[in-house]
Amino acid sequence: MTSPPLIEFKQVSKIYGHGEAAIRALDRVDLSIREHEFVAIMGPSGSGKSTAMNILGCLDVPSAGDYIFQGVSTQGFDRSQLTLLRRHMLGFVFQGFNLLPRTSALENVELPLIYRGTQASERHRKAKEALGLVGLSGREHHKTQELSGGQQQRVAIARAIVAEPSLLLADEPTGNLDTKTSVEIMDLMTRLNREQGITIVMVTHEPDIAAYAQRLLRFIDGKLETEAEHRGRADHVL
Repeated sequence: MTSPPLIEFKQVSKIYGHGEAAIRALDRVDLSIREHEFVAIMGPSGSGKSTAMNILGCLDVPSAGDYIFQGVSTQGFDRSQLTLLRRHMLGFVFQGFNLLPRTSALENVELPLIYRGTQASERHRKAKEALGLVGLSGREHHKTQELSGGQQQRVAIARAIVAEPSLLLADEPTGNLDTKTSVEIMDLMTRLNREQGITIVMVTHEPDIAAYAQRLLRFIDGKLETEAEHRGRADHVL
């Protein structure tokens, strides 16, 4: 039997403002992503891709429709419930790395486990393992300012996966990196998806970066193009 989707949007809309000033950032979007997929999201500025990402990450909630996570509707979740979902089920990678300055790689990676109340010895062990997975064994005690941009993003990825989330959300993960380093980071993310089975949803504006994903979702004016419509232009887009 086919397993149910890991995450689903069912007729999700997001409206900002009221009356004539209202902006419909998402317009009745349906989507589903299965466990172990690597999905890229693209679209021009104002297309709704960032709004979709915020809802996927439980940083925002739909104005209408339902976001379903592992078969459970999040409709009606309060702030504390959304926080718990983020803390225990989601990992985040950002364009700007968002690492604590003057803090070691190991300490940065341990942060999600501190929020979970994990004991110190277990935190150290898991953080070292995560840094090993991203190719930073031996650099555990390097401070943030002692690391290159690519190494900082590797630390950020290790921090995102250390708590073994069900879903990794990456927002322009190569936006601050040069071409060579971008390729290294995308090779790493591809390996984590294929070898570790991590489900990844990535927003990017770069077609060559989106090409690393198994599937591309394109937003236009708050709507999601169907895959059939997109596949007809796949060779041109990618």
